[in-house]
Amino acid sequence: MRLSNKAFILLAMLVMLAVGCNKAETSTDVETVNAKAIQDVIAKAKGKVVVLNFWATWCPPCRAEIPELIEIRKKFSDSDLLLIGVSVDPGVDAVTEFMSKDVEFNYPIYFAGSDVASFFSIESIPRTLVFNAEGKKVFDKSGSFPGAMFENFIKKLLQDK
Repeated sequence: MRLSNKAFILLAMLVMLAVGCNKAETSTDVETVNAKAIQDVIAKAKGKVVVLNFWATWCPPCRAEIPELIEIRKKFSDSDLLLIGVSVDPGVDAVTEFMSKDVEFNYPIYFAGSDVASFFSIESIPRTLVFNAEGKKVFDKSGSFPGAMFENFIKKLLQDK
């Protein structure tokens, strides 16, 4: 789902109002993360493939790919794969409600702080980034992709490490 420039700016402004100035907050089990925290998680995951998925509860393609991401997470060990979901919803309450009613995630879900969208140049969602075992970004695309494609890609990256 592609956001117009006006819609993206509005979304970014709503996120900034919701989370304040890079202040880390928590609401139930959804922690707000800033761009540096995401970078730190990726850096500490050396030796693992990292899949970083940006999504929102209001985005039908995002919601459609969640079950496939859950299945991918089941197929790889914690020592091989780190899968992270980062919601770009306007507020953390929507994510908390979605998680409590609609989906049982088997990977961590975070709420994007005010600097995440600009740092990662998020213009449309879903957006998925994949980092190899050395922490190098090897995939960065917007749109939904079949789970089998990611599964095969992860297997190849793990064979190459």
